[in-house]
Amino acid sequence: MNFSLRIGTSLKETRRWLAAALAFVIVMTSLTGVANAAEDTVTGIEFSYDSSDYNSSTSSLETFVEDDKVNLTVFASISGSANKKDVTADATWKSSNTAFVKVEKGVLTGAGKGTATISATYKGFTISIKAASDYVYDSVTLKKQDGTTAPATLDIEIGQPLELTLDGTKGSTEKNVTSEAVWTTSNAAIATVDEGTITLLGVGAATITAKLKGKSDSITLNVSSPYKSITIDSGDSGNLAELYIGSDDKKLTASVVSKTGETSIVTDTAKWVSANDKVATVKKGVVTAVAAGKTTITVSHKGVSTSIDVVVRAAFQSIRLSPEKEYHLLLQDAPLQVTAEVQNNSGVSEDVTSKAEWTSSNVVVATVSGGLVTPKAVGATKITASHMGVSRSVEITVYPSVSDISVETETIDGFNGISGDLPKVTATTFDGSKVDVSKIVTWTSKDEKVAIVKDGQWTAKAIGETLLTATVQGKKVEIKLIVHVKPLKLIASVKDLSIILGKETPYPSVTVVNEDGEEEDITSKIKWKTTSEDIVLKDEVMKGLEVSSITLTATYLTKSVSVRVKVEEEIVKLVVEPAALDLYPGRSKSVKVTGYYKSGKQVSLGSKMNWESGNPNIASVSSTTVKAAAVGTTKITGSYQGKTVVVPIVVSPKLKSLVLSSKSVQLTAGGTYMAKLQANFTTGDPSNVTDAAVWTSSKASVATVVGGKIVAVSKGTASIKATYAGKSVTIRVSVK
Repeated sequence: MNFSLRIGTSLKETRRWLAAALAFVIVMTSLTGVANAAEDTVTGIEFSYDSSDYNSSTSSLETFVEDDKVNLTVFASISGSANKKDVTADATWKSSNTAFVKVEKGVLTGAGKGTATISATYKGFTISIKAASDYVYDSVTLKKQDGTTAPATLDIEIGQPLELTLDGTKGSTEKNVTSEAVWTTSNAAIATVDEGTITLLGVGAATITAKLKGKSDSITLNVSSPYKSITIDSGDSGNLAELYIGSDDKKLTASVVSKTGETSIVTDTAKWVSANDKVATVKKGVVTAVAAGKTTITVSHKGVSTSIDVVVRAAFQSIRLSPEKEYHLLLQDAPLQVTAEVQNNSGVSEDVTSKAEWTSSNVVVATVSGGLVTPKAVGATKITASHMGVSRSVEITVYPSVSDISVETETIDGFNGISGDLPKVTATTFDGSKVDVSKIVTWTSKDEKVAIVKDGQWTAKAIGETLLTATVQGKKVEIKLIVHVKPLKLIASVKDLSIILGKETPYPSVTVVNEDGEEEDITSKIKWKTTSEDIVLKDEVMKGLEVSSITLTATYLTKSVSVRVKVEEEIVKLVVEPAALDLYPGRSKSVKVTGYYKSGKQVSLGSKMNWESGNPNIASVSSTTVKAAAVGTTKITGSYQGKTVVVPIVVSPKLKSLVLSSKSVQLTAGGTYMAKLQANFTTGDPSNVTDAAVWTSSKASVATVVGGKIVAVSKGTASIKATYAGKSVTIRVSVK
């Protein structure tokens, strides 16, 4: 296809539309006949395309890079039907060279100059066609306004005009395609471009590129400034301009020096920028102070720039309001006058109540004029006074009329020398609503020798009791303050506790050891807390909600103690091994306790049991270990979930050695000898164990023995053995 055919595309597009419409009619007719038929039997496939896309001289379809696409349609012949079915979307498409021509569902796209074979496969049938791709233009060229070709690089100064055009060439035909091309710049801070019109902005290099239908041309601009420098004159010495909030604006002047040495004023035409508009703004060199701080003002003009530091200072050191921080009003109260006073940098103060700017953050609650605050509705607002860069606020809360008041606690416990917050006071209003009025309560102490009230806190002065009274609008409520001896330590009855899932369990008892050494059961005064959601804490009992391990904290006055609580299934049986223990003094043995849950699951509980010894002087128990201390008998008792096990303990002295009354004896037949056996123990107490020992003879025909009495029978030798507590000794007997 030649270049002139590409220009006149309207006729070709019309033919394409008619061909597509005809294909649609054919397809719809085909679908009408086979909509309810069984699976089609394909007998062959064929291509359909716009004849204007086919070049008969090259026997190929023609497409162009980044230009019109070519549409290929595949029709399948169906057995028993005169109509053909459009299977374009279902066919498998392939290009032999995607570097030249790409295809997707029958749509051919040019990718480069060259040819490729396009094939479509459907139901075992494959057809193919040749396709060629070319560029719409052989080349595109950047031109200057005088019509000459633009150079690859160009040196230019900011302020000089520059316009480029783009010509497209196909064969011997050339066309201006400036408006059709896509223009880009490599650095918009240096130069921008709009359809060939270039605007120079900064010093440096920027490449301008024009691209059209796969072809492009570029020019690199080396941009410089027509000036050597630019300066700012602030009227002050040095590179610093100073302003005060509320003072007049400061005028800055910008001057440039050309490369030939001439100086020009460019204040009005230069670009001015403030690094922080919240501190100071600038427009055509005029600087306006906004807030105290520091910023930098920069001026730039045709590639040269410079900066100056600007400091904005407050005219005053600070502002003070009276009342300060917060104030509480009743809705029926008279307006409150708030005053404002400032101190200048020389330390001189001045009342600026009438000069300050007053605002209310919530005019529904209260309005303010000249510092006079008028309550309007129940709620809170912030009253702010501002004056020449300094400002301060006071919180104002407006309360309704109250019909009754109540306090969150009836008793407070403390000890001498400590202070604590006064309890929350709640008021009931006319409509029954509840309002926290703690901040407008007046507190008094009946006996200031015991405790005083000041600044929202009570302070204990001596051991005893006093009544604290809260008053609001004539309504009163009392609480009792009890000052105790100072606590030193809290001791819980257990450190670890198992509770049954879903079952209410009493809290462990807690004892306080006071400063005077006295102990007191304070279980009823304890406040229990936990961060876990797996347990419910009630007044006197707790209830586990999920199987888990939880830490409870018991608090009394300034002291606290923790108890580890395990929420688990109910244990129905405890089995202890061994059932009894025999020990020597100083020796230890372990006990094993197995718990059986309702579900049948077993758990080892030895170290989790709460063990107690009947007599720690004989045997003690810690975790799973029992240690003997002295000879005697006792028992250890372990409990878990209210179930107990008992293990009897017998501590016997440990045998150190056995000693016979003689190592050898000589007898005549019929003669006797009474041997005695002494046991020496580690306790240091020897004992005659003759009767308790087991006696044996190595040769009864020579000598016999019973209970230590040896009887000679006949001539010869024999060994008599005495055994006691696992140890043995012998005596040699000779019969003459």
